[in-house]
Amino acid sequence: MDRRILQLGQALEQAAADESWDEIRRIDARISQLLVAIREQGLQDALRDDLDQLRRSHLRVAKTCREQHDLLQMKIQQFQQNRERLQAYALFSESHEENE
Repeated sequence: MDRRILQLGQALEQAAADESWDEIRRIDARISQLLVAIREQGLQDALRDDLDQLRRSHLRVAKTCREQHDLLQMKIQQFQQNRERLQAYALFSESHEENE
């Protein structure tokens, strides 16, 4: 099972590097299922080192996701501001042309 833990951590980090957000979600669900199974089998102590490594991978990927979310949110805000400016300019141009 410890190899599976490490593979999931590596797959999670690779999905983040590839910016494959759907794959991150799928891997995260698999990790959740695995953690439930580990807890039910009482293997937490035996797998502590591998679980710590998985936790660190998960934290790195979560940070990447937050950063990408923030970047996307900023781009959306910039787009909305630019759109509003263009609309205002278009209205100004139309009214200016009508007055000539």
